[in-house]
Amino acid sequence: MSSPPIVDRTVQAQIYRWAYRFLRNHHDALDATQEILLKWLRAGGHHIGSKTAWLRRMTTNHCIDVLRRRQSAAKHEARMAEREKPHRTPEQRELQRAVAAGLEKLSDHQRAVVVAKVYDHETFAAIADSMGLSVSSVKTHYVRGLRALRNALRHQQGE
Repeated sequence: MSSPPIVDRTVQAQIYRWAYRFLRNHHDALDATQEILLKWLRAGGHHIGSKTAWLRRMTTNHCIDVLRRRQSAAKHEARMAEREKPHRTPEQRELQRAVAAGLEKLSDHQRAVVVAKVYDHETFAAIADSMGLSVSSVKTHYVRGLRALRNALRHQQGE
């Protein structure tokens, strides 16, 4: 019997960052990180493709499932209010809420691509690999996601 794969702190931190970008909650991201690492260990570290791609895909899928299970926008607003940093101006907090609300309205693929590209600075090729999509599909999701975010922000500002 082979020994379980070793997961270092760098990998744990990356999974946490991916999960946090989706879930926008420290505790939910920690739970997701733990779940993904357990799945990794149960799989024995054996997977198709690269380790990073497998972990990103599992994290993305897990977070999408968590988001789908969330029931009300009121709970989301309460979490957003708890996370606000006191040194931010009211305008910055409002913009943060507007962007978060806009991200929630995107399709799952659009949200995953926009978060990976904008927040994680991933290349289109890396995103395509981790999501099992073509590069052109990833670019399409990215452009449509940005357009939808822009429209949501314009709509909120009353333009």
